[in-house]
Amino acid sequence: MKNDLVIVFDFILRQWSFSPQTFKDAVINAGLAKFVLSVIWWALRFLVSKFPTSLTFSTLNRLLNTRPAKLMVLILDVTLIDVFLFFAVVTTVDMYHQFSYFSLWSAALFSFLLVYMFMITHADIKKY
Repeated sequence: MKNDLVIVFDFILRQWSFSPQTFKDAVINAGLAKFVLSVIWWALRFLVSKFPTSLTFSTLNRLLNTRPAKLMVLILDVTLIDVFLFFAVVTTVDMYHQFSYFSLWSAALFSFLLVYMFMITHADIKKY
């Protein structure tokens, strides 16, 4: 048990040593994965509602309603919460050091997205 915790904490601590390019890639990949998964989920729901007797859409719907698929959505939600929290703090600090309308707009946008992702994650946790 202790060795497992050491491995987990070591992995978490190593994540903070991302280079700026690696961090940017991780943020983009998490956002892209969440976007693609959301579009697939929405399109499948739409197609199932339009064609409820289709065997293909019903099978895919059952596949996306499994516990592992819902867990993947939760992981992506938490990843995006981290991203929006980071950008909300960065834009707020930027606004504090040198006020501009862009920094004000950016801070408001990322703060809104952070709150929105908390709401989405809360709804996804209920589904899980």
